[in-house]
Amino acid sequence: MHDANKTRVLMVGHGSPRPQANEAFLAIAERVSVRLGMPVLPTFFSLARPNIEDRVGQLAAEGVRHVVLMPYFLYTGQHVSKDIPALLAECRQKFPEVTIEVLPTLEGEAGLVEIVAERLMPYVPAAVLPTQGQAIERRSHEIIDSQLGPVAKGGEAHRAIIRRVIHATADFSFASSMRIHPQAVEAGLAAMRARKPIICDVRMLAAGITKTPCEVLCAISDAKTVALAAERSITRAAAAMELLADRLDGSIVAIGNAPTALWKIMEMAASGGPKPALVVGLPVGFVGARESKLALIDSDLCYIANTSPRGGSPVAAAAVNALALLEKA
Repeated sequence: MHDANKTRVLMVGHGSPRPQANEAFLAIAERVSVRLGMPVLPTFFSLARPNIEDRVGQLAAEGVRHVVLMPYFLYTGQHVSKDIPALLAECRQKFPEVTIEVLPTLEGEAGLVEIVAERLMPYVPAAVLPTQGQAIERRSHEIIDSQLGPVAKGGEAHRAIIRRVIHATADFSFASSMRIHPQAVEAGLAAMRARKPIICDVRMLAAGITKTPCEVLCAISDAKTVALAAERSITRAAAAMELLADRLDGSIVAIGNAPTALWKIMEMAASGGPKPALVVGLPVGFVGARESKLALIDSDLCYIANTSPRGGSPVAAAAVNALALLEKA
């Protein structure tokens, strides 16, 4: 793993003789920097400065030893496939102490299809839409599958979970951000067949789990939870996980709101405490949600998670309901 303190990100745009175009690129790089809370350095391929060699040289002089280059290009054309690699080969010769990692272009991102479709939506002619529930769901799945394409890993079971999450959110970004442990489906189905409880962080998530006869538990509003949270100066969501510790072993834990609940589950398991069969870790938020999910993915727990701040009770409920439907199949 690279030292984050010695890693810098370059966002590479084409460059233009028009100052307005370059200023627009600088503005989007700044917005990405603010969104990530870390520097993302705007860099030009040609026609403007600083270019790639300028940036790599500058960073090498500052002691940076790992550069991540993100091509801000829609397609993997000649500039990305030939010209930029040639420039990077020169940079590697001049600055051998710096390793340079190149990310893919934006080509193939499902979210791009949605952006274009939203722009064109006002021009879509009126259509006769299905009115029956099953027909509506079937048509929704057809639309989702048309964008998903083949699932490389996990097969149809993983696809069913991702499909249901997208169906619940109308958000195709989950197609690329979802992460499902290789044993997640098997572990989740075994827990459901054994009628182990499903433990939720919030009542909204508990209410959304509708496809399984398993007992669904949520202790966030319990008086003991409120008292424990005050006593320990922790969130009620974390306290609720402690309160239900005797039901956790072999259970399914579903987290849709509170990263602190997810941290607590991992903390208890890592210290030799109860270990769930499966953790559906999909909390939402800008503070701690993504970090808790990355920690879950890196843990020894079996998980269904994603790698972005997106998530929420509807997402976690959709994942659990997808498992329940697989259990009934």
